[in-house]
Amino acid sequence: MTKTIRSASIADGIWQLSDVLDDRCYLVVGERRALLVDAMAGYGDLRPVVAKICDLPLTVVLTHNHYDHSGGTYWFDEALVSEPDLPLIAGERALAEQAYETLVADGTFARDVPWSFSQGSAPSLSVVRDGDVFDLGGLTVEAVSLPGHTAGSMGYLVRERRILLSGDAVTPIMCIFFEESLPVETYRKTLAKMSELPFDEFWTGHHGVGLAREELMGSFDACAAFSEGDRGHAWQHTILPQFEGTLHFFSGTDAESTDFRAIITRGLPPRRKRKRV
Repeated sequence: MTKTIRSASIADGIWQLSDVLDDRCYLVVGERRALLVDAMAGYGDLRPVVAKICDLPLTVVLTHNHYDHSGGTYWFDEALVSEPDLPLIAGERALAEQAYETLVADGTFARDVPWSFSQGSAPSLSVVRDGDVFDLGGLTVEAVSLPGHTAGSMGYLVRERRILLSGDAVTPIMCIFFEESLPVETYRKTLAKMSELPFDEFWTGHHGVGLAREELMGSFDACAAFSEGDRGHAWQHTILPQFEGTLHFFSGTDAESTDFRAIITRGLPPRRKRKRV
C-alpha cells in the first residue's frame, strides 16, 4: 500500500504532515495538549501518524472548510471551524468524491489507500472565532480571522515560535475564484492585517517550506494590486474542471516554487474584440 502521509518537524513542538498530493496540515504539541491545524483531504489515516508523535488530548481546528483541508476530520470525532464556513459542508463531500475517483482513475493512488469519507464518519462541528486562544501548555495558539480565500478563513498564530499557520489565506498562487471567496480588496486588507501580526514566517496548506513575513506587503500585495488592472488568462482546475476563473500571472517560472506569484479571480476574462478586415 502506498505511504500517503509524511511528517517532518518544522520547529520545536510543531510538525508538518503531508499527503500524496502535498496537501499540508500541522500538529502543534504542548506539554498538556495538542492542536491539529487542518486535516488534509483524508487520503491515508491521520490518527496513527498523530499518535506516533504524541499521545496527548487532541483538538482539531480548520483554517477553512474546503475538503482538501477538512476531509481528514472524518477520522476524528470533533473539529472546530469558523461560522462563515459552516455552510460549505454540504457541497464539499461531493467534490471530495469526484476528486477521489479522478485520482484513482489516473493512478495517483490505489483504492486500498485508506480514505476518510468511506471509512470514517462526519465529525461534530463547533465554531472557532477570531481571538480564541488554545493553551497547550508551554505553547499558545491564537485563531486569527484572515478572510479572502473563503469568508471564514482562519490562521493560527503560534506566538512562542513566531509562526503563523495560514492555510490558504495567502499562497504563491492565490485562489479567490470560489463562490465563497471575497474580492481582491478584501484579500489585500488581510495581507495588511497579517503584516501587523507578531510572526517571522508563515506556513501554507500546500507548500513544504515556510515563507518570510517580509513578503506580505511586498510581492504578495504587488501581485494583488497588479490583478486589479490585468485582463488575465482563462484558467480551469485540472482535477475539478467545473472550477474556472481568470489567472493573473505576476512573476516566477516554476508554479510549485514559493517564489511564484499569481492570483486566480472569479469569472473568465473578457473576450478580445476581433478586428475587422
